[in-house]
Amino acid sequence: MLTASFTHIIWDFGTILPFDSEQALLRSLLQDAGRKTGIARALLGRALTWADQRGYLERSFKRLYAFCLRGLRVEELDIQAARFAQHISAEDRQAIRAIRNLGLRMIVISCGTADLSQRILKSGGLWDCFDRLEANRLRFRENRIAGIDVHIHLPGDKVKAAEQLGIPLPQSIATGDGMTDIPLLDRAGKAILVDRSGRKRELAEACGYQAVRSLNEIPPVLHGYLERRP
Repeated sequence: MLTASFTHIIWDFGTILPFDSEQALLRSLLQDAGRKTGIARALLGRALTWADQRGYLERSFKRLYAFCLRGLRVEELDIQAARFAQHISAEDRQAIRAIRNLGLRMIVISCGTADLSQRILKSGGLWDCFDRLEANRLRFRENRIAGIDVHIHLPGDKVKAAEQLGIPLPQSIATGDGMTDIPLLDRAGKAILVDRSGRKRELAEACGYQAVRSLNEIPPVLHGYLERRP
């Protein structure tokens, strides 16, 4: 059990699910636009996905995202979450459980949607591995999405969220997979960059992060941190 210098491992949800869950949910609206949300909002969702992939609309994305989802039934959110959870491989699930067994507190801090992320983890049989999930919460009215409360919007908000939760960042290991994770990775005692594509080696080297290609490479890295402690 890993109990020495480190007490927490902080996850970005994008390191668990190998694609952006919010973008995927917006894309799903177009598949049955007439019944669920209307063709206009479905097409807006497709445009938002394109813009978000390119880093546009940083401050307005969440408001437009919630507008596209407004009226979507909770049951449909459950259906999509179950579909997304199928993309978490058996190897990744096994790795997450192995990391949990090391004794670290497992916390998700994400700029994404807590209600969607939580449903994905539950459907994937992984919810019990995590002590807390901190992200933006949807508002519901009469079993339908009515809006969103945003408090983790920009990358730096993840650091603020960790501090507000009382997480000791120098005694924490942070994982991430992209540019939005850099503020938290920089503040953590150790930083692990999940580089599934193999295209972020230069970023990892420049920032001093430990790069891994998959989640099952993380447990040996954690053991290495334990072995090298003073």
